[in-house]
Amino acid sequence: MIFGESFSAPASTEPAEWISDSVGGGPWTVGTLVPSGYESVVRLHAPDPTPDGWWELYRDLFVHVASLGALYTTTPTRGWFAIWEGHGFDKTTRRIAWPDRPTDDAERQRRAAQRERLRIADRERNAKIGSALAVIPRFALPGRVYYLTQGPLSAMADLRYPGLDGWRNPDLFWPHDRSWFAATDVDFWSLFVGGPGAFTSELTTRASTRCSPVHYHDRLPSED
Repeated sequence: MIFGESFSAPASTEPAEWISDSVGGGPWTVGTLVPSGYESVVRLHAPDPTPDGWWELYRDLFVHVASLGALYTTTPTRGWFAIWEGHGFDKTTRRIAWPDRPTDDAERQRRAAQRERLRIADRERNAKIGSALAVIPRFALPGRVYYLTQGPLSAMADLRYPGLDGWRNPDLFWPHDRSWFAATDVDFWSLFVGGPGAFTSELTTRASTRCSPVHYHDRLPSED
């Protein structure tokens, strides 16, 4: 499967359709990201900047939520993972530049041919990825459209983006019984988790990053 061997495409978006009826509130607030009704919502801050290994620390934050969350759900082997379609998986364009101008027609032709080879390779790659994405159902929330995939919560560390090496994060994920819900967004790095108080309390106690309780009406952060 294009998002990783541990994941598969569901038959429909039905498992995610409850979300649109459960998010709301003022623009750019926690309530527009995390469905209402959870006893507690916490913000797990992204790891502090570090010269090396930051992405691995960020991955560990997601794995931490999924691993501990597996103990607070009746459906740990059936989780849902949503990935924003706007990451542009099938729209890659590679460019090439030279530090100097061509000195003759032969060099100009050589460079033009090299650019054309890249264009052809990009079209072929994007077409292949686009075909694979076409079989994955998508659902819409305010301002975002997501691909919906399924897999066990233990597969969090195996998630991939099409055409990229290494782990990448889901934007939304939750167990099938909806006992908790976790979300982030392309415009920031923090992870917001709603669930039972016992779960969010243990989550923050054991997390390796800064954590803070939030409310549905709180503004979402601006992080770059």
